[in-house]
Amino acid sequence: MKKVILILAVVFTSNVMFAQGMFDKLEDLDDVSTVVVTKDAFELLRKFPDANSKDMKVFNTAKGLQELKVFSTENMSIASDMEKMVNAAIKKGDMTQLMRVKDKGSRVKIYIKATKNKDIVSEVLMFVKNKDEKDDKPSSTVISLIGEINMNELAEIANDYDKKPKE
Repeated sequence: MKKVILILAVVFTSNVMFAQGMFDKLEDLDDVSTVVVTKDAFELLRKFPDANSKDMKVFNTAKGLQELKVFSTENMSIASDMEKMVNAAIKKGDMTQLMRVKDKGSRVKIYIKATKNKDIVSEVLMFVKNKDEKDDKPSSTVISLIGEINMNELAEIANDYDKKPKE
């Protein structure tokens, strides 16, 4: 019985680590810009004095976040690999497409990993691909957000920003 539990634990852990660590190898590539924000950084941001201001609502909502990773490149070979990684993560992580947007030369796809509570997701994965336009170089970006994400709070934040006057 202990062997079965150990095997199940290893399989489960490897699936979680595969999804979270899949994009980590992109950090070592020279042609990839990387931003990684850890749970400690989110906690630190919430400690600032203006944490109750309307703009800090985003950081207060981030209390359940574990990590934010952003990888971006203009190297089309790496961009192709990034798209393959995203597709593998979607399949392996049993993610659901939340939305996709196509506008001129850009494509945006957003996927989520749902939890038992339909208001909470455990992961958001976004892939942005910009095709060659006159002034812009082609580029691809992967955004991975892992943690407890309350979709109602995100919708409220989006509504607040949508209501702000355009400058």
